[in-house]
Amino acid sequence: MSELIRIPGGGVAVRPTKKAGHALIAATLDAVHPPLSVAGQCRNELRGELERVRDGLHRYDLPAAKANHAKMLQRAALVRQAHVALLAVAYPHIVRTPTITPEIALAMVGVLFRGVGRAKGVEANALTASCVAMFDPRSDLVGAATELWTPVSTHPVVLALAVQKLQFNTIFTSTAELRTAMQEARSSVVWLVQATERWLDLLRTSDRLLFEHDRAAWDLAYSNVGADVVLTMQDPDEAGYEGDDECAPEPAAPRWTALEAIRLARLSE
Repeated sequence: MSELIRIPGGGVAVRPTKKAGHALIAATLDAVHPPLSVAGQCRNELRGELERVRDGLHRYDLPAAKANHAKMLQRAALVRQAHVALLAVAYPHIVRTPTITPEIALAMVGVLFRGVGRAKGVEANALTASCVAMFDPRSDLVGAATELWTPVSTHPVVLALAVQKLQFNTIFTSTAELRTAMQEARSSVVWLVQATERWLDLLRTSDRLLFEHDRAAWDLAYSNVGADVVLTMQDPDEAGYEGDDECAPEPAAPRWTALEAIRLARLSE
């Protein structure tokens, strides 16, 4: 017979099967597997494989910039896509994304209850309801107002990662464990977002240095990349400004102009 679980707002829901919960977690994580893998590679490369290039576009950094450029340019658009995808996971309140509903919470949290029950001093239904209540917006408001607890992420990916972490590393017995695991999962995603951002910053710095000191090598590098890569490499701050009644026009930077010409040429091919 199906079990009924009380959910926030006074409602009642049927406890999903563990099979359904596992399937939902797998589907949720499958959707972010590519950006997570790309971001993880960026993090690893920044830790050792890529060369340091300082700001200032000094010629003595040209060998390092060339080495980075050769390794990185072809993947620029892919890394940018990973950055955008994970940004939505890390900051769901800023970027419009799916949110954790009571149904999603019930299904995912339910997979943690293998072996959890009265014999371990834990009442599974009460613990499930307590976990689901974490995602009630009213809980976040009270926690933020009183500063007694930190609101958890509302993105399903963070919950899926937290549940898998608990499955692999501990015997689940409390809501506090889930809250901690979710905070750790979100922190990991934030670090990956920052890794993709730093990776792209390093590539753009290397690109500027190559453009400045070895234009022939720069031209050759862009001879076989698509418009998506070129667009990724264009810095909006270098696009120039048409001007208005209060500000004089500002021309686009030479590198931005050269990239725009390449991008338009690729689109016309």
